[in-house]
Amino acid sequence: VTWVHAIQRCVRRAYLCGNGREHRRGWVEAQLALVARCCAVEVAAYAVMTNHLHVVLRMRPDVAATWDAVTVAERWCALFGTRLPKGADGQVEPAVIQQKASDAGWVAERRTRLADLGWCMRAVAEPIARRANREDDCTGRFWEGRFRSIPLLDQAALTACMAYVDLNPVRAKMCDRPERAAFTGVRARIRARQRHRTATRITQRVAEGPARSAALAAVGVAAMPRSIETGLWLAPVAACVVGDLTAGDSSPGLSAEDYLLLVDATGRWLRAGKRGAIPPELAPILARLDLEVEDWIGTMCGWRQMLGSAVGGATSRAALAAARGLRWVQNRCRLFAA
Repeated sequence: VTWVHAIQRCVRRAYLCGNGREHRRGWVEAQLALVARCCAVEVAAYAVMTNHLHVVLRMRPDVAATWDAVTVAERWCALFGTRLPKGADGQVEPAVIQQKASDAGWVAERRTRLADLGWCMRAVAEPIARRANREDDCTGRFWEGRFRSIPLLDQAALTACMAYVDLNPVRAKMCDRPERAAFTGVRARIRARQRHRTATRITQRVAEGPARSAALAAVGVAAMPRSIETGLWLAPVAACVVGDLTAGDSSPGLSAEDYLLLVDATGRWLRAGKRGAIPPELAPILARLDLEVEDWIGTMCGWRQMLGSAVGGATSRAALAAARGLRWVQNRCRLFAA
């Protein structure tokens, strides 16, 4: 199952989520979170900009295959059940879900769609378009057209694309550091890390009992999180690897701490904009990915780097070319120019 970099742009690249409409970026983020919970998909990174959306994700049909009929019906109705009868709690009525689940053909088709990239992106884009048109009291297209998707062939390409997407607001000078990059995956990860650190201090300093429970509730957790990514709808960084984790053929990834350090150090360099400001802590992390610091910085500073028919090293591109019956797959990313 391949990770992809998906890009969805507003029509005419207009700032339909900016210029006083920034609240729509929150709509997109919330809808993306709903889709991640309902579809068979893993989201590694995202950035909701004022006129386009970046998402790094992969579909998991193997996971969808494990769902029973009722689970498929519940997930589908949560995404597309706006016209179905609702109960007192605003949810689709259980009788309707049971009726849908009893239709084997309907369930099989919806199971496939819940693990399909096109339907996943449709579930993100279509509700936003309808809601924005209602707000503006108009009709017509909100999004430019069908999204673009670029396969990420190896671990270096996946990690680079995640960082590239997470640093989009910093590169666009919308903010000066990753933790201030609103509506991005890295900000969500940083906030989860901060909650985990605060919860750790609380459990160390406050005896078990009502006082500890109240203090943990104040930071937004019911109990001590197991890890710094507990509670996130994003895929854990350690699971963002190329290959099958269960089969043991995956490429080694980074820990959450390593990834946040990588993005933070890169973001500081982008903010400083000076060659001498390249942080030394970048080198050992990038060395594990077989990447050069200078090429990394050049890629993170540039625009339209993670595009093309596929992104990855020469070996990965050669393998893809052979599988497609081509002579080669062109590289458009500076990071993999060698």
